Amino acid sequence: MESDPLRIPRLTSITSRALRLAHRRPRLPRGPLRGWRVSRRLRDLVIGLTILVVGPVAAIALATGAAGGGAAPASASVPALSVPAVHVPSIPPAHLDVTAATPTPVPQASAPAAPPQVMYQPVTPTPAPTYTTAQIVAIITAAAETYGVDPGWMISTATCESNLRPDAYNPSGPYVGIFQFLPSTFAAHGGTDIWDPVQQSEIAASMFAGGDSSAWPVCSLR
Repeated sequence: MESDPLRIPRLTSITSRALRLAHRRPRLPRGPLRGWRVSRRLRDLVIGLTILVVGPVAAIALATGAAGGGAAPASASVPALSVPAVHVPSIPPAHLDVTAATPTPVPQASAPAAPPQVMYQPVTPTPAPTYTTAQIVAIITAAAETYGVDPGWMISTATCESNLRPDAYNPSGPYVGIFQFLPSTFAAHGGTDIWDPVQQSEIAASMFAGGDSSAWPVCSLR
């Protein structure tokens, strides 16, 4: 009878026993771990955790070793670059162009110079020529008419200042003459003899005509 090629031959008793022994779990050795058995799921879990922990550590160690092997040692000496010295010639001061470095100052427009101020010493009273009151009034009237000023205005101012006395003197200024001029004011208007009633009248008339009667703030009030 021909054998069927698809038919599986029956296993012998020895073969079946060997297969049973191969699939049987190994027995633990005698001792304190005899009753301890590890399930297949727990074993796979332990193996997986071990791989997860050990794998990254091993990868880091390999990467560190590769980087350390490729990098140059820190203690390796780097050759120093030699820079050639540059000689800068010194320029003596005689060859420096000072005018080129310093800008030429632009001339500023000068302000008009103030007129020189004359300092005067205190005037000492000196005897003046004797003038009568009528003569003083005539002198003041002639000066007022020359400059177009009211003679009565000037006469009342002189009367208030000096009582028409050409030798009147006030040391607080000092104030001198019939119009009690300061020496500086009298000289600034061209006066030469402060005791002369004619010069005093003419200077006072010119100041009145020019609107400068405020030089007599009290006595020139009408």
